Amino acid sequence: MLQALEEIYSLLIPFAGGKLILPRLSVAEVMGYTRPRPVRGAPQWLLGLINWQGQEIPLISFEGLCSRKIPERANRTRIAIMYTINGHMDPPVFALMTQGYPYLVRVNATVLSVDPENAYNEDAPVLNRLRMANERPVIPDLEAIEDKLLEVLPHRRAAS
Repeated sequence: MLQALEEIYSLLIPFAGGKLILPRLSVAEVMGYTRPRPVRGAPQWLLGLINWQGQEIPLISFEGLCSRKIPERANRTRIAIMYTINGHMDPPVFALMTQGYPYLVRVNATVLSVDPENAYNEDAPVLNRLRMANERPVIPDLEAIEDKLLEVLPHRRAAS
């Protein structure tokens, strides 16, 4: 008999205007900021390509994906390497610029509820907003982000 998962380790990832919340296992690594190599003709939210483990991967701005102002790099800016959901990209990762150090939290039903107030456009890659103690983190739609990346970088599509 399967036992219900009562608690999940998650990361709160700071971005301009809030925090993202993701399961810890969806983040491969957090690293210092690396200046990306620009991609000609790319939308503003695609900041460029960075080198990670000997491969070039796309660096994105979540703020830009949400049609918001892309923040400037600061001393606390970091890059989170995220696994894709569908694995349609090769390699199956992308980089996300953060506005601070992600930190680990334990999440369970007693500290978490859905926030009915969602200040994001319908086309923003946001699944939902949550209430969690003093935080109101956003659940990003990693599948939608992967799809948007494949639209602008079709050569990154994994072989079927």
